[in-house]
Amino acid sequence: MMEDVKVTLRMGPEDLQIIDDFVDENPDIGNRSNLIRAAIRAYVSGDAPGNKSLREEGSGIFVRFSEIHLDVLSRLKDEGICLNEEEFVRKCVLDEIIPKGAQKETVENSFKLAQMTSKMK
Repeated sequence: MMEDVKVTLRMGPEDLQIIDDFVDENPDIGNRSNLIRAAIRAYVSGDAPGNKSLREEGSGIFVRFSEIHLDVLSRLKDEGICLNEEEFVRKCVLDEIIPKGAQKETVENSFKLAQMTSKMK
């Protein structure tokens, strides 16, 4: 059985503040060491936000929300407004970045194509 090995890591005050803020906002993490271990595991396994392989596959992005925002999203899910928090956030983002005219045109084209396909059956 291997014993834990102490590793020294040099960081600037900005990086330490980022870590401390995250640990404060996520008390289940415990401490800096736990966060760093989890981050390394996530990075190596390919689950880390910003990992190039994830970007290439189009798997997604990582967005941090405050505790209040997460609570609102959770309550929306509980009330049946959305299936889950991720789906709600995705819809909000798409509503903002896809022009309304493009949405309408896409829906109209999809409907026309469905009509033509239906007539061919």
